[in-house]
Amino acid sequence: MIDPKTDDTFRQITEHAIRNRVDDMARVIAEAGEKAYGQIAGLVVQASAYIAIDASERWPNDADLREVARIASESKASLPVTADEIHAYLSRVVFGTDRVDSVFGDAEKAALVPLYTLANLLVAFKPPQGKGWNDWLDVIESAIETADVVPGTAAPMVMNRYLKK
Repeated sequence: MIDPKTDDTFRQITEHAIRNRVDDMARVIAEAGEKAYGQIAGLVVQASAYIAIDASERWPNDADLREVARIASESKASLPVTADEIHAYLSRVVFGTDRVDSVFGDAEKAALVPLYTLANLLVAFKPPQGKGWNDWLDVIESAIETADVVPGTAAPMVMNRYLKK
């Protein structure tokens, strides 16, 4: 279960990212503390993965991730993150095993690229119901909470049902 306080902070940071308010993001992160930010960073990764998989309509390959990155980089949010940075983040951190600080040696980039990537993904890829980004996070968080209680042995059936929708 996602802690309501963590969720509130996650959404505040996400809103600041969408609006490119770096100082507000930094303030909320500092107020949250290191432990809470670690949980939020996990949500950022999981939400980014969810949208990339949903947009690809399958487990994304490199071509899918490049296309998702291109579309996200051109979103209406107009955030200072490139398609190459989004692709590197998605392929090496979200779907790979690299740490964000090893992908982006610059501490500022390591902090901003994941948040800006998620913000762009939320703006570029609307939820199936066509609602806003906050509603999109409701759908994603529900899926995260469901996945937390579904045994790994159910993954083939979950994918089968997803692909048949």
